Amino acid sequence: MFRAGSWVAAIALLLGPAAALATCLQGDLDGNGAIDAADESLLAALYGASEGDPAYDPAADANGDAAIDVRDLALFGAHFGDAGGEIDTSAPALVVSLDDVPDDMNDLLVAPPDGFDITLAWSGIGGSIVAPATLSVTSSLPFGALPAGAELAPLFTAGQMGARLAVPAGTDLARTSHYLTVRVADVAGNEAQAVYGFAVRDHPVSGPPLEDEQLVWLDFTRDRSLGPEVDFVEDLRTFHLTSTAAPLLEPAIRDWVIAEVVARANVLYGRNPDGSAAPGSANLRLVAAQPAAPPYSRLCVGGASQLGAPYLGATLLDVNNVVKAQDECALGSFFGVFPQALDDLWAADPEFHAVFDPLDPAHAGTPIGEHALDAIVLDVAFDPQLASGAALARWNEIETAVTAFAQAIASAAAHETGHLVGLVAHGATPGGLFGGASGGAYDHNVTPSGATPGENFLMNQGASFTFAEITGRAGEALPRLRPLAWAYLHNALVLDARVTALYPAPALAAANPPAVALGGGAASVTFTGTGFVATPALWLVDAQTGSANEVLGEAWLDAGTVTGTVNALLVPPGTYDVQLVNPDGQVATLPAGLVVQ
Repeated sequence: MFRAGSWVAAIALLLGPAAALATCLQGDLDGNGAIDAADESLLAALYGASEGDPAYDPAADANGDAAIDVRDLALFGAHFGDAGGEIDTSAPALVVSLDDVPDDMNDLLVAPPDGFDITLAWSGIGGSIVAPATLSVTSSLPFGALPAGAELAPLFTAGQMGARLAVPAGTDLARTSHYLTVRVADVAGNEAQAVYGFAVRDHPVSGPPLEDEQLVWLDFTRDRSLGPEVDFVEDLRTFHLTSTAAPLLEPAIRDWVIAEVVARANVLYGRNPDGSAAPGSANLRLVAAQPAAPPYSRLCVGGASQLGAPYLGATLLDVNNVVKAQDECALGSFFGVFPQALDDLWAADPEFHAVFDPLDPAHAGTPIGEHALDAIVLDVAFDPQLASGAALARWNEIETAVTAFAQAIASAAAHETGHLVGLVAHGATPGGLFGGASGGAYDHNVTPSGATPGENFLMNQGASFTFAEITGRAGEALPRLRPLAWAYLHNALVLDARVTALYPAPALAAANPPAVALGGGAASVTFTGTGFVATPALWLVDAQTGSANEVLGEAWLDAGTVTGTVNALLVPPGTYDVQLVNPDGQVATLPAGLVVQ
């Protein structure tokens, strides 16, 4: 809700001495205390890379311009032969996570059996550069067809600053606690090691949040205010994007703005402007026309909120996106996106005035459609490269206002769509996504301390945005989804509040006695094994029919012993598989473990 006002359960444990900041000579890429031919060879291997490229390493970017180029080579040459620097004895910094979830949010995450990423990030932290070829990754449990302890590093795609493994479909990891041991060294031979633990569970019975493409219809045609025109048409006039004095221009400008809103909202979910999927995009598409067939959700855009002027948008939070067809327009004007709030939120914002004052008569501006040049600059044949200075200036005023207005509404629509599909589930992982549960942060991003993040995240509370931040103006980047939200939207996280710690998998060894004669009554049975957590549920499952019968009165005695009562009223005679379910959802089965006579 908008209102005025790095890294499946995951634990990263750094082993050995804490990494210290090395202070090697700039250009001493191998950390031997001198700038020599060995460093020249290392620099040559990185030459031409820029920030974001797999081969980029800031240690070789001497002038810090995000590119390793001739200027860095010149600086290196100026210091070639320097010696007497510190010898690098510090291990690299190493962070292990899943789907880039930052390390202040990965203490307890739950992943599905496949379809998530294992992400590694490392840095020489001022010393020698890391040697990706030294990477070693092993798992405590089988990883797909590979046995426990097998080397997984060849499965990763590695760069100079990290590595990633997309766990492929069909890997089918065991639904229990897993631990990865990761090692990587720098070219000086200093090794970093981390052990990373995570839990694996299945998605809920409703399925992953975006298993199928989610359609969201942005409906711009409603007149919930019961005014003389459709709400969105009145919004455009309020901000002087159209004028009743130019009725022939109004439909074209309205269509232009709507197309911009939908395209920009799709881009915020990683999609192409036309709504088609792009690499890494969310399986969610926003459209301006009513879809031909359900399921789809509908979000109305236009007017003002019944909740009050400061609300730019509001929708209901649907954790795990259980309801694939929500009609937020059917609930009066409490829910939707409300452009009239732009003025209430940012009337004092200089960027807001820079955008809209040229159209506002109250600030000596001219509404779109009323300027003498508007018919020219809005003609489909208008070419800015051939325009007069006056025409180009007017075109820039119009284009700036239309795109800024559209981006503000697109950001709000994408934000409210986030609520529709489960952002931001309250509380910490694994039950939540670090969403706030009260006040202005309700349903929105919070940090582990409960504060609004400093980053310009799309799902931050509305009061935290400046007009520049919500529109990507004045040097600000557009709002973006935080890594934790991206992981959820890509079905790479499982929300499971039952997981409270990384417990080992339980195992059932025996039932004592292995057979009971109930005679119409009841009998107590003791079940032994390992990994029992207080207090598990016990079931007797008919191997032939699959029907499950509950064992009553379970009592947890210790991690290897639990007792329960088998009642003849619930359990007919037969041979049963014994199933134990720990409170964290882990399951152990003892085939044909109990005979009931």
